[in-house]
Amino acid sequence: MKKAILSTILLLGSTSLLADTTMCFKENHQSMSTIENTPLNGGACLGKYTVNDMKTKGWSVDDIKISQTASGMSFIYVLKTATIVNTSSSNFTGNQAQMEANIIAKLEKKKEEEIKAKEIQEIQEAAIDGEKTYVNKCQNCHGINGQKSAYNSSRPLKDLSVEDMNESIKDYKLGKIDSQNASIMTPYANYLDTKTIKGIHGYLNKINTK
Repeated sequence: MKKAILSTILLLGSTSLLADTTMCFKENHQSMSTIENTPLNGGACLGKYTVNDMKTKGWSVDDIKISQTASGMSFIYVLKTATIVNTSSSNFTGNQAQMEANIIAKLEKKKEEEIKAKEIQEIQEAAIDGEKTYVNKCQNCHGINGQKSAYNSSRPLKDLSVEDMNESIKDYKLGKIDSQNASIMTPYANYLDTKTIKGIHGYLNKINTK
């Protein structure tokens, strides 16, 4: 994804050199005090020029967008120069707002993918612990694959969503369930937290989709 973002912005940069506007960016930077001396990616910055370098070359900062990320801040600089480079090729006349929107959209998409990847990793890790918990504490009553209706009074766990599981465990903890297996299940419910429940659900999904 990062290569895709860079390719798009570099393409914008290669044409923006023919006009008076360019757009450069830096992802996941840690300090606002050092950003102007940090090489920027994209546009005429080409991954090697800083804001101060660009000012020396005759560019000025027309606009800046800053957004917080999980690991720092992302900066988007819109730079302008009063001098238009004359060339036999057509000048770039792209809309600045659209350029900015495209970059922000790509950064947001990357952020969403990183969050999704983190969630998947957490589910996988939780499933490892969930397997131990299920085999040791749940399997005897609910079946190897969660296919049994424990004491003929509960739904098979393999058919429940993680939300269903959390709601049931919550009801057991609050004493809202009055069934013949409530006294058996309540001590286990008090042991379970949302992470463990997610792990058990992930483990059951894994073994039931093989």
